[in-house]
This record gives sequence, C-alpha cells and structure tokens, in this order.
Amino acid sequence: MQRDVGSRVRRLWAVLLGSALVAATGCEVSGTATTAPAPTVLAPDTPPPATPPWTLAELVNHPCTVLGPDDLTRFGLTGPGEPELDSRPGYCHWSPPAPAPDGVAVFFAPNPWDRYGMLQDIERDKEHFRTLDIAGAPAFLVDRHRPGGHRNCMIWVQVASGGLFQVEFAPEVPTAGQDVCGPATALAEVIAERIR
Repeated sequence: MQRDVGSRVRRLWAVLLGSALVAATGCEVSGTATTAPAPTVLAPDTPPPATPPWTLAELVNHPCTVLGPDDLTRFGLTGPGEPELDSRPGYCHWSPPAPAPDGVAVFFAPNPWDRYGMLQDIERDKEHFRTLDIAGAPAFLVDRHRPGGHRNCMIWVQVASGGLFQVEFAPEVPTAGQDVCGPATALAEVIAERIR
C-alpha cells in the first residue's frame, strides 16, 4: 500500500515539474484538446462479423465469440463460454469440464474505453509485473500469487483500433512450479491475432 502512495506522489511531482518547466520556458501548446469519440458498440442482438478480425467494440456484447471449438479443445476448456455483460467491461468465462480439478478457468474482457498506459501505471508496482510483446502489440502481465497457493496470470494487450483486452488464466488447483503465464501468453496471442 505504501509503495502505491509513493508511486502516486512521484507521478504528481513529475506532472507539477513538467507544468512548471512549460510555464518557465513560455512554451505554448496550440490547438484545442478534444476527446476521442466513444466507440460504437454492437447491440447485444446484433452479432459481430462471422470471421475475424474484430474490433473490441464488436466484441463488447459478444466476448465469447473470440474463441472457437478448436481453441477450447487446445486450452482444455468447455464451450461455449458464459458471458457476463453487467459490468464494464463485460467478459466471457470459460471453465474446465465439471470433474476436472486439473483444469483452468479463463476470462476474456474486451475493453475499448480504457487506455493501456493508464492501466499499466496502475499495475506497474505489483509484484511479478512484467512487460512483453503479444503478436506485435505492447502488453504487460501480473503473475498473481495468492494465499493458499492459488495463482492466476492476468495479461493486458493494447489494440491498434483503440483500447485493450484482458485475459486471465487461473488453474483450479495450481501445482508447485506450474507455468501459469506461459499458457496465458499463448491464449493472448491467439486472441490478439483476431482483433484489429
């Protein structure tokens, strides 16, 4: 908690120092600041295009579209996935077959609203944080080690058309030394190649 406060204080000082330098040197920024238009999200009753690539806005109400039957088999998941659209961003949840204690739960959340840099700054101070490249796009992950041995790997990937997506890979019963982020990275690669 204290590291988070220290990090915020340093960022605030950097912004204040930058503002003071601009004022002292008399630099001006021309033009008027404008906000980007909100992405046009497909309605829940309007299906996305049948084949990729998709935008995140096309997947907001259809997050389970992103993985097909072959993907589910490859990653040991059952289909077709359970969408949870009441939160922003909504997500799809895939789980292992019912009697599979060695299975994994997977979550995918398309997010055309938030910005990669903002979320990276929030997560940067977490233990087991690292940056990586997913299908040529900037990405970062947090390999979370929780009490009782539970682990999950969360990956955020920037998308060229705006926004980012998040993938979470969580073994039902993690084993000592298990590579949790390797499969999560492979899954994020598959998804990144389907989003423009």
